[in-house]
Amino acid sequence: MGPGKEKSRKIFYLPVLVLLLALVPGATALGVTVTPDRIGEGDQVSIAITGLSDNSTFSLQIEGTFAVTPGGEFSFETRDLVMPFALREGALSATLRNTETNVLTVQKGDTEVRRLGSSKDGVFSTSETGSIPAGTYELISFEGTAAPGASSIVASLTLQGKKSGPTDADITFVVAGISDGSVTVTVTVDGTNVLSRTIVLEKPVTTTTTTVPHSGGGGGGGGGGGSGLSIIAAATTSTATPTTVPATTVQSPAPGTPAGTGQETVVTTGPATIAAGKTSPAPTRSPIAPVIAALSVFIAALAIFHKRR
Repeated sequence: MGPGKEKSRKIFYLPVLVLLLALVPGATALGVTVTPDRIGEGDQVSIAITGLSDNSTFSLQIEGTFAVTPGGEFSFETRDLVMPFALREGALSATLRNTETNVLTVQKGDTEVRRLGSSKDGVFSTSETGSIPAGTYELISFEGTAAPGASSIVASLTLQGKKSGPTDADITFVVAGISDGSVTVTVTVDGTNVLSRTIVLEKPVTTTTTTVPHSGGGGGGGGGGGSGLSIIAAATTSTATPTTVPATTVQSPAPGTPAGTGQETVVTTGPATIAAGKTSPAPTRSPIAPVIAALSVFIAALAIFHKRR
């Protein structure tokens, strides 16, 4: 075969190869996201997965870290865990650290499985092999007592196996039993850590309402903006023995002083001041007395004049 024919053949196969590559469906990139970043007790966590092909070795770990009382009881739960695909030839395993006694409960539909055991050096682990079917797991809980010197506990649950089901799906679950701590979600595909996200659990905000006593009197309407302490003080009645108060001079503000800016002197009125105001008035004479006196003088003069005649 000559060089010219060999070159022509290569040119012929090149577009055929391009056409074949175009007909092959492109692989979808794997994507995993976890929301939200912060939750409260009873809130839902969502794990969105895209491009997860069948037969991939998939692993999901949910790990809770929370404070406990040394030697006290604890409880950490995931409720309504939705697995949209099955995990064949898999296993469900759990590990608890800083504990003394432990109870693992898994409930799906009418089936409930419990594992009980004591910790060794503060660590308890258990595992169950087999396929993990798709569906809703109503309850996966960790219970028990903390180690005598423990102030926090780490409880982790791992589901793993060969994935079988939809390529794009959402795994969801609800955190219960703890209100302060964190939950870490880790997703591994074919041995590669695809995502690890820590979600903070926030304590609920407590609002305290304080009721201030209100004086029900019908007095003046001024000073309505006083504090509760002022209202309570105003409601206190004090009885004092009256005392004699010396006279007080009230000095008016200087001329030209604007109203409301002068110094005010308060005069307290006591029994002495009231008694001083009760001075008896000077006696008054009746207006008919001068008339009677003049008439008496006239009669006396008339009698003398008549006698002389």
